[in-house]
This record gives sequence, C-alpha cells and structure tokens, in this order.
Amino acid sequence: MFKILLLNLIFFNLLFLNLAACANPPASSSNTTLAAFESWKQSFKGQAVQSGLSAKFMDSVLPHLKYLPDVLKADKKQSEFLLTFWPYADKVITPKRIQEGKENAEKYHTLLKQVSEKYNVHQKYILAFWGLETNYGAYKGNFDTLSALATLSFDKRRRAFFTNELLTLLKLIQNGEKTHFKGSWAGAFGNFQFMPTTYAAYAVDATGDGKKDIINSLPDAFESAANYLHQMGWEENQLWGKEVKFTQKMNWQIIPENNKMTVQEWQKQGVMPACGEKWSAAELNEKATLVMPSGIDGPAFLTFKNYNYITRWNNSTLYALSIGILADAIENDAAHLCTRRSDSLISRADIRFIQEELSKQGFYADAVDGIWGRNTKKAIRAYQKANHSDVDGFPSLKLIQHLKENQK
Repeated sequence: MFKILLLNLIFFNLLFLNLAACANPPASSSNTTLAAFESWKQSFKGQAVQSGLSAKFMDSVLPHLKYLPDVLKADKKQSEFLLTFWPYADKVITPKRIQEGKENAEKYHTLLKQVSEKYNVHQKYILAFWGLETNYGAYKGNFDTLSALATLSFDKRRRAFFTNELLTLLKLIQNGEKTHFKGSWAGAFGNFQFMPTTYAAYAVDATGDGKKDIINSLPDAFESAANYLHQMGWEENQLWGKEVKFTQKMNWQIIPENNKMTVQEWQKQGVMPACGEKWSAAELNEKATLVMPSGIDGPAFLTFKNYNYITRWNNSTLYALSIGILADAIENDAAHLCTRRSDSLISRADIRFIQEELSKQGFYADAVDGIWGRNTKKAIRAYQKANHSDVDGFPSLKLIQHLKENQK
C-alpha cells in the first residue's frame, strides 16, 4: 500500500511540474532574436552615420527595418541533392522560356537593337539574363529589400558583404532614389536583379527623366544590363563558349590546373566541337577553358572571355552555362546539345564520404560539410591526378566506388 501511495505522489508531482511548465513556458527564442535585432539596429545606426548617412535620416528608416526569418531560411537552405547540369538545364532552359525570349525579341526589337548597338552586347544575351533573372519581368521578388538586407546584415554568416549592400542602398535612398523596393530574399531588385552596389555602379537613365528605374522602365533596365556587361569588357563578336566532345583519351598530366589552353592546344588533345563542325581559324588562337559541369561523362564546353563575364554577374557554373545556352536557343529557335544525357544526383552524404576519405589521404583539409565547393573540387582533382584518372573534379559515383575500393 505504501508503495502505491508513493508512486501516486510521484505521479501527481510530475503532473504538477508539467502543468506549471506549460503555464510558464520559457522565453521564446524568436523573442530573443527580435530583441537582438532591435539592439543591432541601434548599433548599425552608429555605423551608418559614420559612413556618411545622417542621424535624422536613419531615425526615419530604422522603424521600417524588419527581421525577416524567411530570408535566413532561404539563405541557409541546402538541398538534399546537388542539382547537376541536366536537372538545372531542364528547369531553367524550357521551351516556354525560349519561346517567350523570341517573342520579346520581336516585341522589343527596336529598343533591343538600339541598346545592342550602343553597348556592343548582342541582344540575345540581354534577353537571356532577363529570362533567367525574372522570367522576363514576370517575377521580380516580393521581399522588402531594405528589411531583407537588414536581416542578412544582422546575421553573421556574410555580415560584411550585406552590410555594405545595405549602406549603399540607404545612401541611394537618402540621395533621392525610390524608397520602397521589392526584390529577392538576397536584396537584389529590378528586371535584372541588381544588388545595390551593382545598381550604383552601372544603372543607366536611358529615358532622360532623371531616374534610373530598373524596376519599371525597360529602356533603363536593358541599358543598365548592357552597360554592366560592357563595362566588364564584353567582346561583341566572340562566342561565350561551345559544346565539345573528346575524340581521344586525354593526357591530363599536361593540362594546366586551371584547364586553360588555346583552342589549338585543346584540339591536339582531341577536343572538338560536339555537333560535328570544325574550329574556325580565328577560334584556334583563342584561349579557352574546359568546363565539365557533370564530370567527364557529362556535357563539356570550351568557354571564352565572355563566359567569364557571365560568372562575374553570377558566380555559378550552371548559371553561366545556362545563360549562354539560352541566348543561343533564343537566336536559333531551340536549345540543342549533342552530348548524351547521363547525369546522377549525388547526395550530401556522398559528398561527406568523399571529403572524409580525401581528408584521410591528405588531399582535403577543409570542413566535412557535404557541400561540393571549390576546395572539394580542387581536392578531387588532386586525387584524380595522383591516381592517373580523368581529372574533372566531379563527385561522381565512379569516384565514390574508387574511394571505397581504396579506403584507408
């Protein structure tokens, strides 16, 4: 009987403690974050004033800076699988997007011709950037740009970068620019998704109305995009790149680490246009970089200077290739690639395994995070070269199998 009474007493005590915890829950982490954000705003005000913004202006702006948790979710979101070339291309280079690109080429023919001739940038590239960035202006983003940048400046991951962008936008607003921008979660806005520093450096008032309106004015937007490419050094008569194939086994031991040689040197290695044509005499002397977004078994491209300028717009191999392919597709009615499809999705667990094994063998010294970044690619290339394999830096199933067979 005593044991039963004791157990009942313990039960009711636990029940009371649970009820008390429910009645008095711990302080919400979200409330703590919001309080920290408000504190950060006051600290940021001092930094803004030191950079040249007025205290009065900052006092009018700070109440409008909101913490946006969805921005950080988007920033830190990591896909379970790495999106490789074919899935990415299928997603962004669609028949619908190509068709709409052609329709917009006709609709804005006069404007695009003027912009193209003024900045020496072929209109197909202006259309391709427009198509990939905002689906030809159909979706420019719905995040409050100031609050998005404030949230990313508050966050520590890339604080310096986003603080600079936020300060730049605030200075633009203080100097009379439009005050309410809507854009991407990362703070880019307008038809071509310019970051504030890009806008400040390259935006153009094409209409002469005293405004650089890249959101609502297509003349301003088109000229700003073309000016950006022109100022980077865009070469009007040069290709961005060309799909290639390997007609013989590559001697990777003599290929430079950066994969850059003249087209003539690549030709000696058996690298030829994939669709059967030949290199022109002018192309043979051009420096070109071999890009293999899905490894040796996927599509390959020799890329030229203009491709490098695309990567300066967005430092993503898949993005840059897609711009070039979409531009050509708009001009030629369809996207036509000659390489057989053979892509595999690699999980983050697979990448972690590769990083762990390469670390054990002394090829990799960075974080084991399951992300195929620059250092992982470099380590894979070093391992492949040391093992006399095809040096593509790609985390393929073939590589995983090789590592498993040679585990240490």
